[in-house]
Amino acid sequence: MAKARTKIFLSGPLQIICDDGRDATPRGTKAKALVALVLLSSNAIRSRTWLQDRLWSTSAPAQGAASLRKELSVLSKHFSAFGLTFFQIGRETVAIDLSAVEVDVFEDRPMSDRAELLEGLDVGDPEFEDWLTVERQAYWEIETADNAPNGMPFRRNAPAHWGRQRPAVVLEPMEVVGETSDIAVVATSIHDELMFLLGTLSNMIELRDSRRQQGPVDGYILSGSVVGAEGLRVASQLTATADRTCLWTQRWRFRGQDTFDAVEGIAVKVVEALQLQLNDGHWTEIWSGRATTTEAWTAFQRGRGFEGQASRDGLARAIRQYHICLEQDPDYLPAKVAIGFCRLDLIRLGMDVTPEQTLAEVDDACALLRAAHPSDPYCAALEAFIRNVAGKTEEACHLMRQVLERFQNSPELLGYYAGLLGYDDQLEAEIAVYRQALALTPHPPVWIEANLAMALALNADQAAWHHAHNVVRVDPDNVRARVVLCALSVDGGNHSLARRHARRIADLQPGFTAARWAWPNCFKNGDHHARMAHLLATAGL
Repeated sequence: MAKARTKIFLSGPLQIICDDGRDATPRGTKAKALVALVLLSSNAIRSRTWLQDRLWSTSAPAQGAASLRKELSVLSKHFSAFGLTFFQIGRETVAIDLSAVEVDVFEDRPMSDRAELLEGLDVGDPEFEDWLTVERQAYWEIETADNAPNGMPFRRNAPAHWGRQRPAVVLEPMEVVGETSDIAVVATSIHDELMFLLGTLSNMIELRDSRRQQGPVDGYILSGSVVGAEGLRVASQLTATADRTCLWTQRWRFRGQDTFDAVEGIAVKVVEALQLQLNDGHWTEIWSGRATTTEAWTAFQRGRGFEGQASRDGLARAIRQYHICLEQDPDYLPAKVAIGFCRLDLIRLGMDVTPEQTLAEVDDACALLRAAHPSDPYCAALEAFIRNVAGKTEEACHLMRQVLERFQNSPELLGYYAGLLGYDDQLEAEIAVYRQALALTPHPPVWIEANLAMALALNADQAAWHHAHNVVRVDPDNVRARVVLCALSVDGGNHSLARRHARRIADLQPGFTAARWAWPNCFKNGDHHARMAHLLATAGL
């Protein structure tokens, strides 16, 4: 799992926050200016002469050089005290290691409510003021870069994606073995169907077409072949680029008299294999084991992507997709269960305006599902969370433990159990189970780490900073991780940082309030809910 990096905020007052929440912002005005000057330069490197001319332009050359040396020495000692090594001072240059930091204005989706760039940074040197004026003008033109005279000044420095948790999958064209035109048509059709179906999973898979890919990829290669011998044979395999290990392979054979109409079916099986190997394992086995139409399957997959956002809008869109799935296939059980979980999430995350009514409706629907499918683990998990939302945390944990007796290696089911343990005031056990779930798959669902961050925060464990930053790095719109960072900032006395996160939460989820950050009935120990609500209220939510 990628390590969280030091966070540097340039929008608003300059701030430098360690991955454990410590504020490492230097006090001196010129020290802050040095960081900004280097960070906003091409490749994050500047010559000492250039820096001296921007900060000591009115001083004699020798005096300016001495002042720069002194300021750099102070900065070096300051960052060393925090164990930070990103600020690199050379004989002729000063640089910042971009791989060791995250910068707010470099994000793929900058905050819509961004404040003034380097707010309040007044050095008093005319050269610096001229530089800052140009940078601020470019900053506000960031969304219309095609019309800006200098393009997008920040994105040019930003490392691509900061190392996302989503698996990067490179799709290669199907190799054609044979002379007939029919084989080439089949190979092209399979490739096109895979591009479409994998594209529906953009929240879970970072898809790349090898025909447009330049340079090596740290991820997986999906390749295959179509052979025109003894009818038609199709093969596909998934290979890890790190060690060339084959994670999955499968073959299909069609005799000469068979009609080849299984392009979509093969594409679906390949997508299922990707998720089975790279994500949550058993959940994939559950829904992939139920035959359905490609249209219903695609709608279900879109719903899963929206559900993972864990926001009011995301959950509402997920429910709509699951209903579309059921219109195509009224008996598709995974979609029925998923709707129940989405409606419960709206209650648990404080988003439902009529929680008692919704809970009763989900309870009635679950009773029918349980009667029809008594051995289905996800129907049982749904019932466990219904009991939790109703305030019966011990019963919920007991029921979920029975499920795990059969499916102890499922990351998603373990994550469910961990959440119920936390609601039952067993925080240490909750944290341990979440960590177990994260270790079971190379690309775990983001919600597991977001929930781990919340559990650590409620348990006053500083590791919450690390995990919350990890989540925000790969999912900037994750409200739950932002809630954790907001509360931790208040608890650590950094109220300006807390207000920054609070503004972002309000932007992502309009109507969010501290009192409704979660459904209080879920918590056996009401102090956990009350403490978090108090911290969020202090931040202005």
